[in-house]
Amino acid sequence: MKRVDSYVLGSFLGPFLASFGTTLFILVIQFLSRYQDDILGKGFPVPVLVELFFYASASLVLLALPMGLLMAGLMTVGNLGERLELTALQSAGVPFIRVLAPLLLFGLGSLGVAGSLSWYFIPHANLKLYTLLYDMEQARPALALKPGFFNRWIEGYAIRIGALRGDRFIRDVLVYEYAPDGSIERTITADSGELVIDREYFFLHLTLYGGCQYETSLKPQQAPTWIQGCFDTLILRLDISGLGLKRSDEKLFAGHQYMLPIRALRRATDSLLTLCQTTELEMEQSLGRIMPKPSLGGSLSPPPWSEGLRIQVENLLRRDKGLAEYYTQRLRQLYETRWRYELEWYYKFAYPLAPVFFLLLGASLGGLIRKGGLGMPLVVSTGFFLVFYILNAQGKKLAREGVMHPAIGAFLPLLLVGPVTIYLVLLVTTEARWLYWEYWIRRWRRWRESW
Repeated sequence: MKRVDSYVLGSFLGPFLASFGTTLFILVIQFLSRYQDDILGKGFPVPVLVELFFYASASLVLLALPMGLLMAGLMTVGNLGERLELTALQSAGVPFIRVLAPLLLFGLGSLGVAGSLSWYFIPHANLKLYTLLYDMEQARPALALKPGFFNRWIEGYAIRIGALRGDRFIRDVLVYEYAPDGSIERTITADSGELVIDREYFFLHLTLYGGCQYETSLKPQQAPTWIQGCFDTLILRLDISGLGLKRSDEKLFAGHQYMLPIRALRRATDSLLTLCQTTELEMEQSLGRIMPKPSLGGSLSPPPWSEGLRIQVENLLRRDKGLAEYYTQRLRQLYETRWRYELEWYYKFAYPLAPVFFLLLGASLGGLIRKGGLGMPLVVSTGFFLVFYILNAQGKKLAREGVMHPAIGAFLPLLLVGPVTIYLVLLVTTEARWLYWEYWIRRWRRWRESW
């Protein structure tokens, strides 16, 4: 049996690595496409892009793992059935569940690995990823002068060059310097020049040769004055510290639910629950006061201070209305935050369990279909994964809105895929008659005829 186990496991690893890698790559590209406007066109160096791709891949491993196991299990068992190897093993007295033993051990190992990733490693990767995405979003494009275009990446200046030779020498230069109100304060033209970037102090040294500058002088109650001056050499020292990528402190984002390991996430969830209860108690104490009713002393005519009492009552009602609106908004924000943190807490357990269910689902489907290759397994696996992906997105959305409990939102894909998996596993391992539709149809007909 050791040879059978090694053979099944060897047949499983190739399809698993291929399907898992392909799914992970597609998910990463789909995720980063949402941030393409913040990433492309800013001249980020290759190591930064590699770092971004690595952290995005690490954060999406748990979503790609079920698809990889589903397709690999279906292809492996399907190939065994298509080549009649599964039939030969069962004829030799080896039950189907024994054939799946190495795959089940692999699934349990993936459960442990996925749990460790979900609880500790992925929160750290998310912290790195979203901090880097924030820095990329805030970054301005890196300095790259394009001939024939106005480059406005340096604040307060617009620079156009006619030609660029090498990395330093430029020709036919036109520079507009803007005033704080947006008007053009100075115009500079030059035949040629050279530029040097001081990367230590983030300054651009622009040396211009053979040109003129035109300045506008505005004085109160006087017409604008135009000043022209020509030069042989003019040196401009421009601040470029706002260009490129600046790395933020990761502690600014460490409190988000995606960045917290499991213990810190549990403490944050309990703190939010306590804060919600405290706010509800404070609202009851603030809005539950009963205003004293004045005694008229048996007189039918109102007392002389009744007008003042009416104004006081109106002020109290106005105050209570404002307090009610404040507490309603405050509680809504607190509960929405609490639901997000609780949802992430339940995902710490739902995501590691998903690979085991999908591995059993793929193996049982392979035992039923008994078709190997790439066509049928790819179609079936893609269909089930789309169902899983859509249910996961809808469960997350409904749980965040408070429509359903966060536990149900997190486990929604497994609540629907799990019964199907259990049914198929029983179908290929026990082959009991009550698992087939024909059995219940015959029972229904007999019961109806007896009546």
